[in-house]
Amino acid sequence: MKLLHQLGFRHKWNIESYKNGSGDGFIFSPINIPSDELESIDPEIRKQGFFDPQIYFPKDSKSKLGTYDYFPNNMIPDFKTIDFESSNLDLAQKCIDFQVKCDFGHFVIPTRYFETIPTDYFRRLTTNFIEPHLQTIKNIGIKDKSVLLTCIVKHEMLIDDEKRDYFLNWVTGIYDIDGVYVIFENNFSSKQIKDIDYLYNALIFIDALKQNDLEVHIGYGNTEGLLYSIANPDSITMGSYENLRTFKVSRFQTPTETTGMRSPNARIYSGQLLQWIDYNYLAAMRRLVPNFQDYFEDSIYKPLLFEPSFNWHFQKNEPYKHFFKVYGDQIRNLPRIPMDRIAHLKKIVTLAHEGYEQISESGVLLDSNSDGSHLTSWYSILNMYEKYKNNS
Repeated sequence: MKLLHQLGFRHKWNIESYKNGSGDGFIFSPINIPSDELESIDPEIRKQGFFDPQIYFPKDSKSKLGTYDYFPNNMIPDFKTIDFESSNLDLAQKCIDFQVKCDFGHFVIPTRYFETIPTDYFRRLTTNFIEPHLQTIKNIGIKDKSVLLTCIVKHEMLIDDEKRDYFLNWVTGIYDIDGVYVIFENNFSSKQIKDIDYLYNALIFIDALKQNDLEVHIGYGNTEGLLYSIANPDSITMGSYENLRTFKVSRFQTPTETTGMRSPNARIYSGQLLQWIDYNYLAAMRRLVPNFQDYFEDSIYKPLLFEPSFNWHFQKNEPYKHFFKVYGDQIRNLPRIPMDRIAHLKKIVTLAHEGYEQISESGVLLDSNSDGSHLTSWYSILNMYEKYKNNS
């Protein structure tokens, strides 16, 4: 299983970390990288991953999407849905031509986003994206790259058995694709996902795709990627800012009005605690928790992060590069056999839970976005999936 960098704003941090041994490749983001800059990236870097065309809102060529000639609103100003009928083949040709030119590791078929799933959802995706892209790839004749279909999986598609099964039957019935680029839409307000039903069904979804011999690449993941690993996906992701560790559609929409947004607090990742800790707690931990630095793994950035004079800010690069190193090591140290990962992760979750108890007993109470309140859910999910696999 590979660990890919989900690229976004300040993608150079990810590339620098990759060169220092963190992660196995990239998912490239056109909304953040102009087309000419992406074309200038080292070809060997581009091969280590794939390109997400990000046609989630065809009429909104936000930010750097305006530099890509395949994007619908760049092809036809004031693009309308009906324009797909006359432009889908041209769109597919331009989109695949760009992927060939940059020589990414896979071909990716884009999708679009719907707030509410229309009744003709699957027909639209098939007609507007899947068939023209597959035909274009066939015409080009390149056979040494796998073809991935982008799938946005909404909450209802996971927790509703009928909708999930219908979606899976549709995906697994598409000939000529080799795998799926899965994006689980996440509308949870907490930093870590705690919903047992959601996470368990995500594992069932991944497993079903793998049982049908499809590659599975999961985008926009946070530390729940450790859980997803037990279903044996081909890759999971890590990202710097929170909007690269959870899929929010607002990232791809031009704001209709200017609204003031509060900057998030800077955080530091602890692999031992399986959590991003608000930096404001470090002062209390320094004074109350014995050997508090032991809860944070070593990296070349750690000494700087624990300097009392370090100026914490969510846009500083060192906390993210520290995360890339620590999380990358966690993924690298997972057992090779997926079922063995369950026992391994149970131990990690148990130790993390004990760590929080020790921190609390020392006098530091962490808020719900820095504590271990997700761990009891995760432990239950590990047992549920283990039972499911043993009975299947």
